[in-house]
Amino acid sequence: MKNSTLKLCLAQLNPVVGDIEYNANKIIDVVKKNQNADLVIFPEMFLVGYPLMDHIHDPLIKRKNQEYIEKIREFSSETAIILGTFTESPKIEDKLHPFYNSALIIQDKEIKAVVNKRLLPDYDVFNERRYFTFENKFDPVKIKGFNIGILICEDIWDDNYEIKVAQKLKENGAEILIVINASPYHIHKFELRKRIICRKAKELSLPIVYLNMVGGLDEIVYDGQSFVVNEFGQITFKSKSFGESVDVLDLIVLNQKLSGNLDEKSDWKEDVLKALKLNLHDYYYKSNIFKGVVLGLSGGVDSAFTAYVCAKALGPKKVTAIMMPTRFTSQESNNDAEKLCKNLKINYIVHPIDDLFEKYEKSIEKHIGHVPFDIADENLQSRIRATILMYYSNKFDWLLISTGNKSELGVGYCTLYGDTNGGKNVPGDLLKVQIYDICKYINKEKEIIPDNIIKKAPTAELRENQKDIDSLPPYEILDRILEAITTNGIGSDFEHLIKQGIDIKTIKKVEKLYLTSEYKRRQLVQTIKVSESAFGIGRRYPVLKRINTEDN
Repeated sequence: MKNSTLKLCLAQLNPVVGDIEYNANKIIDVVKKNQNADLVIFPEMFLVGYPLMDHIHDPLIKRKNQEYIEKIREFSSETAIILGTFTESPKIEDKLHPFYNSALIIQDKEIKAVVNKRLLPDYDVFNERRYFTFENKFDPVKIKGFNIGILICEDIWDDNYEIKVAQKLKENGAEILIVINASPYHIHKFELRKRIICRKAKELSLPIVYLNMVGGLDEIVYDGQSFVVNEFGQITFKSKSFGESVDVLDLIVLNQKLSGNLDEKSDWKEDVLKALKLNLHDYYYKSNIFKGVVLGLSGGVDSAFTAYVCAKALGPKKVTAIMMPTRFTSQESNNDAEKLCKNLKINYIVHPIDDLFEKYEKSIEKHIGHVPFDIADENLQSRIRATILMYYSNKFDWLLISTGNKSELGVGYCTLYGDTNGGKNVPGDLLKVQIYDICKYINKEKEIIPDNIIKKAPTAELRENQKDIDSLPPYEILDRILEAITTNGIGSDFEHLIKQGIDIKTIKKVEKLYLTSEYKRRQLVQTIKVSESAFGIGRRYPVLKRINTEDN
């Protein structure tokens, strides 16, 4: 009887897109330190980073990819490697899609096999059919005496496909399934993965190893959380969340005994905080062009939450918050902002703008006469603040962080070239009620975000006694309507909301605001995706359209 144990090294690592030398050095370092393992596994497309997008066509990238594949091959030893990258075949007739998303099996200075992705996602953040072609081959690969079925991310998510990759691999003799992934995070994503992988392992009576990438790339967060499931559908190992981890473990392949299920529970609020911190950290350090970050502080919950994430992601010394009061700013807001900065130990600047605002008002009156105060004057204050923030950003090489939430972005309750300015948005994929929930979670042991910021009525303070509720439905109602629209689209069945007591007039108002503010969302700062339906990379809607929703 052959050995029933396979010693695995799971390299849950954080690559840099395009820095192939950096990624290759990480690969070689892990393999060098784990020569006692039978098999070292790296995530999907790890050598080049994912998504590489149109850089895959760049001659430099193609050359370096091939160069470092060869270096890793030359370095390889008796320990087998599963390496994710792209390959190019001269046999592919469709020259618009000349690449494969591939897993290379390397051992003893040879590329023993190449497994190409069969299912190519083309939804949400994925656009793989733009670059890759598929290959319908389902042969297991022999590694250390075991028949191993190798899948690449979408290959295991086959419920909506006719081709069942895992099933075909099992039929062809696979004893183990290994899935390499670059699977983005959203709230409750791990629970979704767990359900699918555990169900498949139980149905196929095969152990499944699920290795995921970790790190931030533009709007995407890869959360890691790699795990192993036995043939009974139980989780027997789970790696850390939102951080690099190199884990060595023995996979028992034959005659496993039923054991306790290792099923860790996580709080979605803690996961969201980890995701935002990881993405901002990687954006800041991988770009390597900033000397700090700056944000506008208002005394409100959104900027307070953003300041907290910045301080935790980068350290308080790298964060500068600027309070820019006008005649409409309450002393309460000034006090709350100052208290927050003291709690976070971040740099705090008070830069009043009322004198600038008055000069604008006088200049405008000189040219067009006295006009009533309205939304244009409100937005002018926001744009003055944006100019000040951009000055600090340019002057000191600070990344400007935008603070708008998903509720306000969803209905256009924001000022273009004002509060939407910046290089990165932190809370833009969180609804207002979610931000309040997370702030309460942050304060669970001690007050970090001043309680008054959480308790007081939200206001932009752009006119006397202004409250958000003057322009919008209460956020508890607005967020439920927006969630239905962003999840199911215009024309959704709102019957469940009407049964909850939300009147159709309010629903129609939110629908109209949502539709007419697309031009703003098209110009928004890059945010961080933490929901299934974010405003950003995975969302494609035209600005110019005419949709009549009155008959719904």
